[in-house]
Amino acid sequence: MVTLREIDGNNFYEIISLKVEKYCASNLYSLAQAKIFPDAIPLAIYNDDIPVGFIMYGIEPRDNNEYWIDRFMIDEKYQKKGFGKKALEMIIDKIKQDKTHNKIKISTNPENNIAIELYKKLGFNETGKLHGDEALLILEYYVINKNKKLSRLTVAQLQPKRFV
Repeated sequence: MVTLREIDGNNFYEIISLKVEKYCASNLYSLAQAKIFPDAIPLAIYNDDIPVGFIMYGIEPRDNNEYWIDRFMIDEKYQKKGFGKKALEMIIDKIKQDKTHNKIKISTNPENNIAIELYKKLGFNETGKLHGDEALLILEYYVINKNKKLSRLTVAQLQPKRFV
């Protein structure tokens, strides 16, 4: 079963030893960023008790306080087993609990077709824009407040979006 766990002294070395051939910053670099940028939340991805990946997300104050999935990787030994998709679904569900936002951004190397297709399956749309040198994708979704009314969205904004 896939779970997300905090990274601490007990799993730090296992997480920084996870590898992917290309397209991703090292987990050590990402953990250093999380220390400097406290809005970033780094998590280990586990399958049962085996660490299989890393994900980091959070609100980006330098981008209108939008949610970003800043890093996402599954160790090359554990790819194509569904762990990454499940972990992304879990993070997306967690972000959607914050009813003050209605979009999530993620970026990847434009040549990383496997990641782009996965993101699209989860509802992200390609924007045709670059974030630095990476392809930018955005997941937009409806936010329904406690009174069962759509919030923070206009009728014009509803047309291209899907209910989730």
